[in-house]
Parts: sequence; structure tokens; C-alpha cells
Amino acid sequence: MALEVQKEENPSTGNDDPLMDDECFRSEAFQRPYQYLKHFHNNDNLDNFTYKGIEGTHSNCLQIFLFYCGVLDPSWAELRNFVWFLNFQLQDCENSVFCNVEFVGDTLQGFKNFVVEFMILMSKDFATPSLCITDESLGKKQTDLTGINEKDLAPFLIRKRWESEPHPYIFFNDDNTSMTFIGFHLKLNDQKGFDAINPSTGKVIKENIMTQELYRGLRHQRVPFNVDFDQLPRADKIEHLCSVLGIKCPRDPDETYELTTDNILKMMAIHMRFRCGIPVIIMGETGCGKTRLVKFMCELKRCGAPAENMKLVKVHGGTTSKMIHDKVIEAETLAKTNKENHEFDSVLFFDEANTTEAISSIKEIICDHSVQGKSLASQTGLQIIAACNPYRKHTNEMIERLEASGLGYRVHAQETQEKLGSIPLRQLVYRVHELPPSLIPLVWDFGQLSDSTEQMYIQHIVQRQAKASLIEERYIPLISNVLSSSQKFMRKKKDECSFVSLRDVERCMQVFVWFHRNHSMFAENLKDLFQQQTKRRKNLNFSPASDKVIWSLLMATAVCYQSCLESKDEYQKTISQLLSSEYKPQRIQQEIKLMQDLLLSGVPLAKTIARNEALKENFFMMVVCVELRIPLFIVGKPGSSKSLSKTLVADAMQGPTSHSDLFKRLKQIHLVSFQCSPHSTPEGIIHTFKQCACFQESKNLDEYISVVVLDQIGLAEDSPKMPLKTLHPLLEEGCVDEKPQPHQRVGFIGISNWALDPAKMNRGIFVSRGDLSEKELIKSAEGICVSNEQIFKNIKNLFKPFAKAFITVCKESEGFFGLRDFYSLIKMVFSITNKKRPTADQIAGAVLRNFSGKDEVKAIDIFSRELRDDFSNTNTSTIDMVKQSIFPACQMEENRYLLILTKNYAALQILQQIFLSHQIYPEIIFGSSFPKDQEYMQICRNINRVKVCMETGQTVVLLNLQNLYESLYDALNQYYVTLGGQKYVDLGLGTHRVKCRVHPNFRLIVIEEKQVVYEQFPIPLINRLEKHILDINTVLKKEQRDIADQLHKWVNDFTSIEYSTSKKYFPEDVFIGYHSDTCSSVVLQVTEKKDETDDQVTLKKAKTVMLKCATPDSVIRLEKSKLPDDERDCWKEEYFKEDMHRSLGDYIAYHIKQSEHSQVSFTEVTTFSRLLTAADAEKLQNEIKCDAVKLLFLLQFDTEYSFLKTIGEFLGSTHMNKVLLVQTEFDDDFQKKNILSSAKYSCVNAINKCLTTDDRKTFVYFVTKLSRMEARTSYIGFQGG
Repeated sequence: MALEVQKEENPSTGNDDPLMDDECFRSEAFQRPYQYLKHFHNNDNLDNFTYKGIEGTHSNCLQIFLFYCGVLDPSWAELRNFVWFLNFQLQDCENSVFCNVEFVGDTLQGFKNFVVEFMILMSKDFATPSLCITDESLGKKQTDLTGINEKDLAPFLIRKRWESEPHPYIFFNDDNTSMTFIGFHLKLNDQKGFDAINPSTGKVIKENIMTQELYRGLRHQRVPFNVDFDQLPRADKIEHLCSVLGIKCPRDPDETYELTTDNILKMMAIHMRFRCGIPVIIMGETGCGKTRLVKFMCELKRCGAPAENMKLVKVHGGTTSKMIHDKVIEAETLAKTNKENHEFDSVLFFDEANTTEAISSIKEIICDHSVQGKSLASQTGLQIIAACNPYRKHTNEMIERLEASGLGYRVHAQETQEKLGSIPLRQLVYRVHELPPSLIPLVWDFGQLSDSTEQMYIQHIVQRQAKASLIEERYIPLISNVLSSSQKFMRKKKDECSFVSLRDVERCMQVFVWFHRNHSMFAENLKDLFQQQTKRRKNLNFSPASDKVIWSLLMATAVCYQSCLESKDEYQKTISQLLSSEYKPQRIQQEIKLMQDLLLSGVPLAKTIARNEALKENFFMMVVCVELRIPLFIVGKPGSSKSLSKTLVADAMQGPTSHSDLFKRLKQIHLVSFQCSPHSTPEGIIHTFKQCACFQESKNLDEYISVVVLDQIGLAEDSPKMPLKTLHPLLEEGCVDEKPQPHQRVGFIGISNWALDPAKMNRGIFVSRGDLSEKELIKSAEGICVSNEQIFKNIKNLFKPFAKAFITVCKESEGFFGLRDFYSLIKMVFSITNKKRPTADQIAGAVLRNFSGKDEVKAIDIFSRELRDDFSNTNTSTIDMVKQSIFPACQMEENRYLLILTKNYAALQILQQIFLSHQIYPEIIFGSSFPKDQEYMQICRNINRVKVCMETGQTVVLLNLQNLYESLYDALNQYYVTLGGQKYVDLGLGTHRVKCRVHPNFRLIVIEEKQVVYEQFPIPLINRLEKHILDINTVLKKEQRDIADQLHKWVNDFTSIEYSTSKKYFPEDVFIGYHSDTCSSVVLQVTEKKDETDDQVTLKKAKTVMLKCATPDSVIRLEKSKLPDDERDCWKEEYFKEDMHRSLGDYIAYHIKQSEHSQVSFTEVTTFSRLLTAADAEKLQNEIKCDAVKLLFLLQFDTEYSFLKTIGEFLGSTHMNKVLLVQTEFDDDFQKKNILSSAKYSCVNAINKCLTTDDRKTFVYFVTKLSRMEARTSYIGFQGG
């Protein structure tokens, strides 16, 4: 503005800043609004004024626009939108008979002034952005908001809500002879003028908007004021709407669509934006009616013509720029055809536009009217709308609750790459991407359905379904009230249950109709079951399913509303008040439980499976949702019977071949499982849906249904390819881009430990499984043991203390222990109990078997307190428990697979000794950490190795294989499908799954570093396994422990400096690779070689081993250490004078001389110097006089295969003495650190397999370069002892 004034005052001043374009200034679109506003500003009478020619200057024009536009410091786009809107409205005004003096004479004095004043008011509603805008321009100083989470959302938060703002509109209809006043009423005020008021609140929008004379004149011209549009007949509403939209032949395209004033205003607002060239970007919650409103508007404009005038693009995370560009080209072709043949506009609608990373392509289309820089064709009548999900963060309590209930994510929320500013996308209610800055001012809030509008919709939906199902009219108000109350009840909740929309109402009526139609089939069976239960329990005194409609309604609400509530009592109280007096909350509960019991009674269950509430509800929900093809999400902690229910449903719903007569009358199902993992891709999930659709293609869809099961769906949240974002269109139509066919609508079950975002879950029903209460735990324990009355009597008094102790343990362990551990404890106690109550030692053993593995949680003490038993004398060692679990001789019925937590893979060496003593040779799979071995093919190879072991009954030990464990979830559940007396289980990744036979002797052991388990293992995996901590200390004998303690004292004396205050040294500074188990490892290593009887000799040898790892400076510092003088001199002498300590060459030469008895030698060498080069290797070979020296760099290999192949070729040579040097630089990065461990293991293994009987010798040296820094590295020596 200042620059424009400066230029006018001094035209010769050069300026590079962009100013107002002269062509714009001279155009009709700018001159008409400018001239009207200028005259209005000067209080001139506008009745006889008509726009003509060019007036004013650039600065005057800008000044008047800035004054009236209503936006502080507007962008050029906002100012232009304000001007264009005003121009179109004023043009309509000039063309209207109401402004023609020949027609109206002096009866409408002041009319144009009223119009201009009102248009300014109206244009502010169109031009003022709904979002909180912050300056995003690059020229401004940017503030670093990293870490200030809430500010990252600031630019995207809605500050102007549709429902809280008035929307006063005046339209000059297309016929030029009528007007529409909507969104405001006129009310006489004290100054004898008329105020514009908001009809819904009575608040004044604008004072003295109209004089009494003008009001009388307009009334005389039959202009309709103060019309309550909600009270008009539907035909009149459509007529009014069509007159504004310029539709010549009004017809109702969809009688089920509820036309409220709110909807009419929104359609008119979209129409005006189209006319004025203002981009239409609407933001609203999922299910608030955005898509349906646009569809209705397009159908209305089509006037019944045989053409398609709306192209809907369901945008999702997998939508690419190319897909968007292709859709625009299709829409352009469609729009041209419609314009030529039918003369109406077409709409391209991008739904959920901000869920894709390609949002910038949508911005280019909407704002720049171009595709990849090429302008869209003009005059095609193509209008573009984008709908966005809101930017809203979950509350801190909600985030805490979700993370506590959910997965031990591999990628923690704060480390995830998916962020909006500094906020992880998974902490947002909707997983959405940032809007480009140029879209932000254009967004307008679509608003929520008001309660009264929703009530109208609900009545309409109920009436339609009631008519189709021949339900008596007297029930319609009751059903409508129950559904309306349910919606309100859910919205008041503070968790994920609160996201309800009309989709829930539609689903509820779908379920209602199904139960109503099948009432006779269920009622008969329910009565029989009820009679059986009445004999056992005396408090049942009602007739089940007596009222067909109310029973169906109760079942429908149980499926669609109660399922997501962890506590259902409050909801049942709410709806019981709307029903007749006999339907008390208790009766509602009993009716639902009876139906759940009925369905589960048709499935044969193993004796030790408890028919608890979780299993009953999960199974009930799966049967109903699969039958009706309603997507279902089951969200709950590990052990809440999710996977079990899935297996039972697959077994039960087999159509004519089902176990029970009831299931023979339901659909036959075929489950297609997809195991989600961090490797999942959108293509994998889409392929699974396509595969399911193919199974249904030639089948009778009323008798057969194919079901997609996404198992552990939460794990896919960690995939960088964001596969879950493809779910939106798949859940609604079964396909992504093509036109949906009936066979593509498949069933869907998503099993997760983590609530997904509402946009996904709102497209289906979700079951929430909370923590079991003490009462429910006891009930489950009773259900597990009820098959043997004698044993049940002996142990039932243990259930209450077990339940109490379990709840305490869970709180302390933060998810490490779960329901599976509790169930396994009960089953174990059940299987060891005979005629007597189990002893304290037996109980303690069972507790330790199921609640070990967490250092900080002393589960045995907690159980001891609750049981009031003293377990302090229990002498069960970890080794004994591991042996009990591994060996078939000790195997009980309930034996879970093992997770061994260890330090430095020490457990592997311990287990190998145990296996050797029992002459068992397990398959050990040490996962490769080489870069290309993380890919899909290698995972499949490893799965195949596990599969072979499963079938042959060989024990398998897995190490460093985190990307494999998701594939084994079904196997780890140990709930098998039995065919012909053989047990089978699913194995695989994604859709590549096979049924694998499980040999009775098969055992699986996972060994992993303790910290890795605590920090990175998914909770569902930890909960599936029996856990124990096994390290070197576990296997040391008492004498060895004593030596280790003495060695530890020596290490401290060696390290510490007397009387020094300047610098304190720690063992890890002095002995490279030192860790808490080093002393134990060294003692074990020394005592293993020979049966040494003298402890002092053993100790001396251990000290010598330690000395080899000491840094030179630490040996020089020995002068000031706490060691005795003679010992200091002795160690210094050995360290500096011994030939082998001078250089690597001397050390290798010494080794070769000493190696008379062993064919192979493995040594780890650390250095602070540079690594060797090829020239150094040649020099070294001459120095040590060796036949062959091979130098390898670890990082030169991409795969373990290529590494071992190179080693194999070298070992295959005929040289007598061979030296292999494998070099690497140590890196604290987890993956690179593990490369060293896996390379060592695979190398040792490969060389041991190649041993020959001749005199050839092999010397292997792993040389690791460490950086000499103040900060210590996490390098660990003495790995695995």
C-alpha cells in the first residue's frame, strides 16, 4: 500500500517489489466493486448509480478494498476473492428488476445502498479464512517451534466454526425477477429501522441494515422475509435452492437426504464460490456429511440427464501425484462432454485430500488451475472441491492411554519420521499431512451436524428401514430415540468412542434388520439355552427375545455402540430409561449375554479354554460383522482372546459343514490373513483385498463370504510406506480406484493392540478390550479349570490371590507381563495338581516360570504376599526352569516357547552346553545384520528354516531376528488347528502364508539382549513367551564365583589411582570392551580349558587374559594404582617386554608358534590406530612368514552370503597356515553394532564346519577400530563368554 502511494507521488522511483497489476485495476471485476464501495464510503445514494469506465488510482483502490475486506493484513488471494465475490453479486444486482428504476420507480429508495452494505457483510463470510493463519512467507523471520508441540498445529486450527457464526445471504436469482433471503431475519428496532438478526440465536448481526420505507417497498414487491426454511415443505425447499443454483427443472434426486437450512446454506455457499472462482476447500470431521452434500448438489444440477457429473477421488496415503493427474484428465474429458451435451458443470471432488503426501499436486490444481505446469482447459465447466480432515491432537491423557494399551513400538512416537512439525502423526486424531500455505486461507469449516438435524436424519433412516422390514409404526419413535441417545452418549465420552457419525446409525439399522429377520431362528435356540441356564442359576426370570423389535434393537446397540465401551453399565442405564419398565439394565445385559453364549455354544473348545466375557464378545462381534460384511476392528492388550476368536470363527462358520445346526444356516466364510509388520506395503494390503474378492467372484454372496484379516495391524503403523492409509476406500468399497463391483465388498477384521485413527475406525465397528478386573480374572481362571472338578476344588482358593498379585505385577511391569502369563500360570498349576493342593514349591515354580525376566519386578514376593506363603526357601534355579521348558521328558501340557534375556549373547553358549549334555543338536539361526539381509527375501528364507524345524520336531534357537518374529505370532499362540490328528499353524509374512505341521517335540527359543527386549520388542511378542534371564553368572559354580569376585577386586585396584582428584578412571576406560559380566566370562573361559584345581593359578591366568585388553597408558599408570609394588612391576614387565605385545605381527607370530594342538583360533583385536591396507597385509605376510593372509573389510559386504562365500573360498585353498583378518570400524548405531556380532557368529560357524583332519591351521582375527574419545563407546568384548 505504502509502495503504491510512493509510486504515485514519484513515478520515476525504481522498485522491484510487485505492485497492483494495472490490467487488474482497469478490469470490470475490480472497478465495479471499487466504485460502489467508494460511493458507499462517501454515503452517496447508489440507487441511480451504475458502474461505468475507470476511476481512481491504484492506491485509492487498494485502500478502499483493505478497509472493507474484513481481514487484517490479507494476502493478495484473499483480497482478490473478496473483490470477485462482490463483483458477481453487484452484477446480479444491476441485472435484477429490483434495480431497474423503470419498474420499481421510487418505491425501493436506498435499496442499492442496502445491497452494498449487506454484500460487504456477506463477502466477509466468504473471504475470511476459517483457520488461524500465521505468516508463512519465506521473507519473514521464521521462529523455531520444534518441541513446542501445540504451536505446530496453530496454523491448521479452526478458529471460525460454521455452526457458531451467522451466515446471512441474499441472492438475486437467475430469473432476475426474484430474490432469496436466507440465514437471517429482520427485526424492528427502537430507531424505527430494521436489524438483521441470527434466527437461531436471536443475536443482532447488523444494526439498522434497512429502513422501514425500504422494508415496506420490498414487502410490496412480494420479497419473502423471515422465512423459516426448516418448516417449508420439501418441494418448496428444493424450488428455493434451484432458483439460486440456476436450475430450470427442479426435481428431488434423493428423498433420503435431509434438507435443512444448514445444508441449503452450504450448497449455496459452494455454488457462489464456484461462480466467483474462489477455490472450495472444506474441512470437517469424518462422517459429518461432506461427500453426501456434494453428491446431492451434483445430482440436483444434473436434472435427471443420463450423464455422470461428479468424479469422486478417495484420496489416501498411497495416492500419488500421477494418480491425481490422471483423475484430473479424466474429469476434464467428462466435463467437456457434459458442457457440450447437457450444458451443466461437472465436479471433481478430492475427499480427504490432506491424507496424501501429494497434497501439493492438489494445491496446484485448485489454486493455479494447472497440472504439472500445464493450464487446465478453460470453459469446460469443471469445478474442483477438496475436503480435508481436521488437525487435532489427542489429549495428553488419551495419548498416554493409547501408548500404555498398545504396542511396544519399534519406532517410538518421538522418533517416528511421520511428523507434523514436531508432533508425531500418530498423536493426531487424524493422520494428516501439512496443508500448503496457499491453501490455508481458502479452507472453510464445514461444521458438525446439530443434534436436531441428526435427530431428523435418524428418524428418516429408521422410517425407511421400518417400511422395508414391515415394522409397526409405534416402534419408530422408540428406535429413533434409542439411536439418538446412543449418539449423544458416545459424543460425551473422552476417548476414541466419541467419534460417531451417521455411519454408525446406518450400521446399527443394518444390524437391527438382520436380527429382526432372523428372530425366529435365534428365539427358538435362545429359549432352549435359557432353560438349561435356569437350572444352573436361579436368578433368571424373563422370557428371552420375547419382543422381536426390542430384542433386535438391543442386539444392534450391543454390536454398534456397547462393543467399544470398556464399561457398559452407564450406557445400559441410559437406554433402559427409554424402554418399557421390564427392560432394566440387568435384563438388557442378560439378553445380550444369552445371545453371546448361544453363538459360542456352537463351537467345540479345548478343555482349558475359558469362556470368559472377552472371548464371548469378540466371537459374537466377529460372527455378526462377518455375516453382514461390516468392517470390524478389535483393539485390546495381548491375551484378550483376539487371535483365539478369529481361529474359532474360521472353525465355526463353515456353512453346511459347520459343527452346529445354527451355523449351518449362516454364511460359509473363508479367512485370508495378512500379517502386518514394519515391512508391510500398501500394495500388499490392496492385493489381499483383491485376492479375497477373487474368492467371492463366482460364489453366491448370500451364502459365502471371504474375509480379510489384518493381524497385528498396529505393527504396520511403523512401516515407512504407510500401508494403512489405503484402508479408507478398501473398507467402504473393497477397491481403491476402479468402479466397485458387488463381489469386491469383502468382510474385514482388523486385530490391533493400538487404536487407529477415527477416519479408519469410523468406517467400521470397533471393540475395545480393556484390562480385566479381579472378578473377571477369577472367572477366567474358573473357566480354565472347570473341566476337572477334583482339581478345581483343590486350587480354586488360589484364584483370588493369583488375580490380586497379577494386577499388582502388571502395574509394576508396565505391560511386560500380560494376560497370557496369567492364563499360563493357571494352566500350569492345573496340570501339576493331582489329588492334593499343590505345594508351596510347586506354586513358586509355576510363578517363576511365568513371571520372570524383569529385573525390577520381584513377582515371587508379590505372589508370596497375596498367598501368605513363604517362598524364600524355593531353590528352583533359572537353569532348572529353562531345562523344564526345553526337554520333552519334563514337558507338561502347558509349555510355552522361551524368550531368554541375556547379556552379550552369553545365553547361547550356556544353552549349547545344556543341549550338548543331552545330545540334542538344535538349529541355531543367528540373524544377519548385513544391510541387504533386512529385506523380504532373507526373512522368507529364515521362516523356511523355522518351518522345516517345526515339521521335523527339531529345536530352533533364534537370535537377532527382530524382523522375523511377527511371522511367528500364530505359532507362538500355540492354538493349533487339528486336521487328521496332526496340529497345524499359520506361518508367513503378509499374504505369503502357509499351513505348517507342528511336530509334538518342536521347541522354539528366542535369545535376545536384555536391553533390546525391554526397549524394542513389541509387547504382544513378549507376552506370548515364557521369559527368563540367563547370563554368565547363572552358570558359575561357587568356587568360580569366588574367583570372579577376586578378579573384580583386582580390576578395581588396577584401575583406581591413589590420591588422585583430577581424573577418575573406570574399568571400561582401562580394559577395552569391559562390561558387568567380563570377570565371570574370563573365569569361565580359563576354567573351561583345563580342570584346574588351584584357584590361585586360575586367578593368575584370568588376570593375564585381562591384561591383554588393557590400554598402554593404563599400564604406565600402574605406578599410582592400589596394586602392591611387586605385582605392578610383574604386570609391567609382562606387558612391555613380552614379544607378543609389540605389534599385531608379533602377536600373530606368537600365536602360530603356540597352536600345536588346535586347528583353528579366533581372536578379537581392538585398536585406536588406523586399519590395515592391502600393502600392510603383504608386509604382515612376509613378517610372520605365513602361507596365506586374507584381509577383509566387513562393510564391503551387503549380505552374509557374500561374506561367507569369500571366507569359504579362502579356506578352500591348500595352504598349510592361513591368517584371516576381518576389519571394521566400530559404530554405536544399533544395526552396525549387530553386524559385528552376527559376522563373528557366522564366521565361527562356517570355519568349524570346514575343519579337516590334516595339519592345516586357520587363524581368524576380528580387528575393530575404536575411537579414543572421552565419551565411552558401547563396544563389548568377551561376547558370550
